[in-house]
Amino acid sequence: MVNTSEEPRPWTVPTASASLGGGTARNCRVSRESDGTLRLSLTGFAMVGVDVVLTWTQNGNGFSIVGTVVPPPPGGMPGVYMRVDTAVGAVDRRRFRRVSVQVPVVVILPSGRMFPGLASDLSLGGARVIVDLEVDDLGEETLIHLAEGLAPGQSVTLEVLLPDGSAELHCQVGGSEELGDVRLLFVDMHAEVRDRLDAFQKTQ
Repeated sequence: MVNTSEEPRPWTVPTASASLGGGTARNCRVSRESDGTLRLSLTGFAMVGVDVVLTWTQNGNGFSIVGTVVPPPPGGMPGVYMRVDTAVGAVDRRRFRRVSVQVPVVVILPSGRMFPGLASDLSLGGARVIVDLEVDDLGEETLIHLAEGLAPGQSVTLEVLLPDGSAELHCQVGGSEELGDVRLLFVDMHAEVRDRLDAFQKTQ
């Protein structure tokens, strides 16, 4: 596993992906305010107190932080404002930093169709998953079904094969670079699964 000492700075990249309250991930620009809050260039209403999962790629590394929507400051620029639990420059890497691993997974579409693959860039907020497209029974119809099931905003289940057994995670598709290479955001994670995933990351 590769783990760098680079600080997570979402305001230095062109775009990040934000999911509010487990909803559909949306691309946005991130700005850092003088009080340490982050402003997301998102339109529309965002309820104060809602959880925000922010993911982005920085110098080839994947990062993820979790925060909470806060009220906009008086006279502030339009957008959604969020605050993380600690200063962004000191986020607990074991909890929020995506780490490079190769973990066997099974992607389960709402139809029940299962696709094996590998998860990498794993964090408590999400993962990059590469589906195995080399299996024999993937015909054109199946590939179309897979592409539709992994379209941005779709909900899927991810079965992760951890050393202490399998764990199921509810996910929102954040986007993909090509068929079978997809970013997933974890939503509504059970505390027991979170603890197991956190413990696994600490061993890497």
